[in-house]
Amino acid sequence: MFDIDGTVFRSHLYWEVALSLARNNKLHPKVDKMAVNLYDKWKRRTHDKAFEEFDKRTITILDDVVSELNPQDYDKALKQVLPPLLDQTYLYTKKLIKRLKTEGYFLIAISGSRLEEVNLFASYHGFDDWIGQEYIRTKDGKSYTGKIKKTYKDKHLILRGFVKKHNLTMNDSYAVGDSGGDISMLEQVENPIAFNPNQDLLEYARKAKWKIVVERKSIAYILEDSDGKYILA
Repeated sequence: MFDIDGTVFRSHLYWEVALSLARNNKLHPKVDKMAVNLYDKWKRRTHDKAFEEFDKRTITILDDVVSELNPQDYDKALKQVLPPLLDQTYLYTKKLIKRLKTEGYFLIAISGSRLEEVNLFASYHGFDDWIGQEYIRTKDGKSYTGKIKKTYKDKHLILRGFVKKHNLTMNDSYAVGDSGGDISMLEQVENPIAFNPNQDLLEYARKAKWKIVVERKSIAYILEDSDGKYILA
């Protein structure tokens, strides 16, 4: 099971689309300027929690105004923005996906991005099944109802659902994630991998003695514990 945003994809599927709308003042009046400003602060690394601030503050407001968003604008932006970015992946996870697929593994993708974006990315990269957050639409598909099926929490339950759905085994299973939200999923498998982990996941992975991989400039480094200190291996 692979987390997608920041783990396989070098960015965040949802934000690529949403920010494109925000920059053109087509996301939502309460969000457009704020999202762009907070994103800029994150890119400039103005403080340690800049991404979390950008992500959580913007998502909180968007969750409140989902019914006011325009699905047609989203659909149009998705078709324009994402296709040129589909190959912008990390080499380590891309190679791992290829190896596991060759060895006969059933590959699952999970993302907090919208299902429409995950459909495009996961099918392109050959995943067997996947899940993404859903903004529920009205029957005619022209509006959002305001209801959301979230997928960035309780990932262990999502994993169990896939195992049951496809009659899978957890023997020699793998999971790869990059944030604290992936911990519950990583705990379920025999081969958990913390990839480019944020602070929460790094601290947990060190205590649990999970494999920690950091990729920089197309080179992946495995961190190994040496008397309580981590070294490049």
